[in-house]
Amino acid sequence: MSDASCTQAWIGLGANLDIPRDRIRGALHALQSNTQISIEAVSSCYRSAPVGFLEQPDFLNAVVRVTTLLSPVRLLHCLQFIEFKGRRQRSTMRNGPRRIDLDLLLFDGFQQQTMALTVPHPRMHERRFVLEPLLEIEGDIELPGRGLASKWLVGCAGQAVERLPGTLLD
Repeated sequence: MSDASCTQAWIGLGANLDIPRDRIRGALHALQSNTQISIEAVSSCYRSAPVGFLEQPDFLNAVVRVTTLLSPVRLLHCLQFIEFKGRRQRSTMRNGPRRIDLDLLLFDGFQQQTMALTVPHPRMHERRFVLEPLLEIEGDIELPGRGLASKWLVGCAGQAVERLPGTLLD
């Protein structure tokens, strides 16, 4: 990949069904296998309580920083394809259980809100399970249009999130 045309992006990964750590690892390996994406940093794995629909197992979550030659929409399509290959079943229930979930959180300083794609992710600043791993790999990163990530983490203090030992990439 040529560095001149690469853009940094941050992707949130989550799962709570069918051995979630393995599901996240599988998604990371799928990202690694794409010649237009290079993984630059991977956070620790975090366990978090479900949000919204509470009658389901805890989630495992992580954040990865990549450089990519893809546009934001093409990267989103790549993430959706990885979800499809990971047997994600979309339902009408928001925040329900899932085998794998990949969210495009940030795409450099890019901002867009359309039916197909909203970047930055519209709820990332409200979710400790996103902010903790993001801050782990980036320090106090700026969320376009919202300010520093650490400012938003304070408002998420009541959300249960636990950093787990070990790494996600072998």
